[in-house]
Amino acid sequence: MLPTLIVFGDKTANEVLEAAKLAHSESFGTMERLYFEEPTFTEVHLPKHRQSGADCYYNIGVADVVVKQRIQKRCEEIGWIPFTVVHPTAVVSPTARLGNGVFVGPLAIVSTSAYVGDHSIVHLHASIGHDATIGEHCVILPGARISGSAILGNRVLIGSNAFVNAGVRIGHDCQVDALTYVSRELLDWHVLSVRAKRAMKRSERD
Repeated sequence: MLPTLIVFGDKTANEVLEAAKLAHSESFGTMERLYFEEPTFTEVHLPKHRQSGADCYYNIGVADVVVKQRIQKRCEEIGWIPFTVVHPTAVVSPTARLGNGVFVGPLAIVSTSAYVGDHSIVHLHASIGHDATIGEHCVILPGARISGSAILGNRVLIGSNAFVNAGVRIGHDCQVDALTYVSRELLDWHVLSVRAKRAMKRSERD
C-alpha cells in the first residue's frame, strides 16, 4: 500500500501540495491538505488515517513558528514521518543538503554545498548561495537572496526581495523585512527593516 502525504496549512500549503503532486505523484497513494486544529485533528482526522493502514508522511506549509512547532510535535508523537518537497522547477545542487520536511518552491535555487535545516521553507524565486547555512524552521520569502557562506540561525524570517550579504551571520529568531539589505551581523531576537536606521530588539512574545 502506498503511503499518504499530509500537507498542513493554508495558502503556502496549497503550493506545497501542488509541488508534491508534480514531483512525487507516484510515491503516494493519497495527498491532501489539512488545516491543523485540535481537538478535530485527534478526534476526526487521526482515526481516519489510522484506519486506512497506510504510512503517513507530512510537510508543514506554515510560516508561523509556534504553530509549526506545535504541528511537528504532534506528528512526532504519533509517528508520522517528515517529507521534503522540492518543486520540479527548483534548482538544488547535488552537493546541497536539505533537512527533513523542507519545502523548496518554484524556480528557487539552493546552491553548491548549501544547507537548509529541518522544516524550513524556501519560497519561489528565492536563492540560497554556495556554502550558506539555513537553520531549522526558517522562512525565506519570494525573491529573497541569501548570499554565499551566510549563516542563518533557527526560526529566522527573511522578507520578500530582501538581500543577505555574503558571510553575514543572522542570529536565532530574527526577522528581516521585505526589501531590506543585510550587510552586518544581526544578533538573536532582532528585527531589521529598510524603514529603520538600525536593528530593533524583538519581544519574545512576537
